[in-house]
This record gives sequence, C-alpha cells and structure tokens, in this order.
Amino acid sequence: MGWSSITIAKYPGVISFSLEKRIVPRCSVVKVLLLKGLIKEVEKTMSLYSLLFPAEKIFLESFVAKYLKEVPQLLNVYQGKVDVWDVLSPYVEAGDIT
Repeated sequence: MGWSSITIAKYPGVISFSLEKRIVPRCSVVKVLLLKGLIKEVEKTMSLYSLLFPAEKIFLESFVAKYLKEVPQLLNVYQGKVDVWDVLSPYVEAGDIT
C-alpha cells in the first residue's frame, strides 16, 4: 500500500493481524477505491491505524457499504471472491487507469 517502514513501526500491533483475514481483504478494497479514484492517496489521507485497526463492522461501513453503488463488487473483493483486477479490468482495457 506504499507505507514506509517508519509508518508501520509506529503501529507494531499490525504484525498480530492475519494477512489472509484482515490485511489483504482491507488493502484489496482500498486498492480498488484508489484505482477508481474514489479515495485519495492512502498515506496522505488516512493512517495505517484507521485502515487496519477498526472493528470489521466499522471498516465495512466506512470502506465497503459507502461505495457499493459505485463498485457493486466491493464486498466480493473484501470476501476474496473476486480479484481486484477483475473489478478493474473494464477500466484497464479502456485505458482509464494508468
């Protein structure tokens, strides 16, 4: 996601989170939102803490439910049922994302 090692070191609790169950699903959602231009650069607009530490319900409300109209497959991305690039492929083929 582009965070520096210094930023990650500020939140050592991150290493206790499951890559498969927490970090990858959340980062995948954010990646889709970033590439679609729905949110700005992560490191400048939100902290690692605000992305990885909130309870699942709060994350889902803030990053998934909020953008479902724009990205109907976002919940499937979060659940690992759909790959990030499958959601973005129409945009990549059309040349909308660089």
